[in-house]
Amino acid sequence: MTLDNNPYTDPPPLLPKIDYIDHQQGWPEMGNMFPGLKKEDMPGEEAWAAEKMVMSAHNGTHMDAPWHYASTTDGGKPAYGIDELPLDWCLQPGVKLDFRDFPDGHIITAAEVKAELKRINHELQPLDIILVNTRAGAIFEE
Repeated sequence: MTLDNNPYTDPPPLLPKIDYIDHQQGWPEMGNMFPGLKKEDMPGEEAWAAEKMVMSAHNGTHMDAPWHYASTTDGGKPAYGIDELPLDWCLQPGVKLDFRDFPDGHIITAAEVKAELKRINHELQPLDIILVNTRAGAIFEE
């Protein structure tokens, strides 16, 4: 899913905010970065266009590190930051759980996870990567 200014991909405090800067709006920044450069020196008297983004680690597809939840784990050991996660944790079999039939805002229960695992005839193994399919994809593609 792409990031854009929208009211629905995240809770309001976590929504991405993107300021789109066109070729004319970009000139003051470009002029400051290159002393002596004149706007007339640029093809079509245009600077670069850009985007300035404010976003959280939760925008878009992401993976949370153990540190996100607590500073320690396993009886007091420092929790891994995202840059410390073993790469092989990311290269394991994926297990897709299909929850597309649940209504918006439904909070999946442990019993529902167990029922879905039974439906797909899968017993979770250490390092299985859980992929949750919700109906959000169908809604956002509209």
